[in-house]
Amino acid sequence: MTLHHLEVFAAVCHEKTTHAAAEKLKLSQPAVSKIIRDLEKHYDIQLFERINHRLYLTPMGQTILDHAIHILELFHHMEDDINIHRQTSHIRIGGSVSVGTCILPPLIQQFTQQPLPVSYDVTINNTSIIEQQVSDYELDLALVEGQVDNPDLIVCDVGVDQLVLVAASSHPLANQAHILPQDLEQYPFITREDGSSSRNQLEQYLLNCGLNLSCNYTCSSIEAIKQALIYTEGIAALSKMMITDEVKRGVLTILPFDNIEFHRSIRLIYHKNKYVSPAMKVFIRVLKEHINECSNGSTS
Repeated sequence: MTLHHLEVFAAVCHEKTTHAAAEKLKLSQPAVSKIIRDLEKHYDIQLFERINHRLYLTPMGQTILDHAIHILELFHHMEDDINIHRQTSHIRIGGSVSVGTCILPPLIQQFTQQPLPVSYDVTINNTSIIEQQVSDYELDLALVEGQVDNPDLIVCDVGVDQLVLVAASSHPLANQAHILPQDLEQYPFITREDGSSSRNQLEQYLLNCGLNLSCNYTCSSIEAIKQALIYTEGIAALSKMMITDEVKRGVLTILPFDNIEFHRSIRLIYHKNKYVSPAMKVFIRVLKEHINECSNGSTS
């Protein structure tokens, strides 16, 4: 068996059909099918269940896929290491919305100032999408907030974020000494889209409180939520670090919500089978240094 066999097998697993894998690899479909048959014959196993023209991995197929991805990652990164002094090392970085807005930009600046020549791509999206992209090897690593339950990912806590209830400074609840959960029911709630860690955490808490909130305003961007807060009597739960400027300018205010604080971890994630390349090692080191500086009050 060769690396080519493993590359074809991994492509079929990702694309779900030999036809799609053949198009991706620029091979003929019979050639792809033959390679899969050769693998099955060589190891005397069945790699796929074939149902309604779709391929579904068998348990043994999944085991081989896990090893194949690891072997291919090692091979590709071996080539990167061999050529590291002759070419730029590339890294694909992901971030959830709050982290991507407030933490990643200065972190990327520090990262690109390191001696190692690097290039990078950054993808910002909600936590569930970023988590899936890391799981699918579309991103090398990512920073996200909230819960990560994927058993294929290594998860490292690197910081803490705080969610606060936010409204316009002119909101009727803005001048109250404290706010009870029931006080929120008479105002529209502005929420993030499905898959947002802030929305999931908030909704779980409100569900536990037995509240019936009017969540009829859904936004996929933080800036859209801020604008909705300014021009309506809506309330939202946002990352405290996302509203620092607006609070300083007196546009938005943090509501004193019954002495309850919402905290969530900021987490570094990458696939458990991922080869940790030199560029990834540098990024992780810079991340730790950045978090330490922030914790000591050296940076905002």
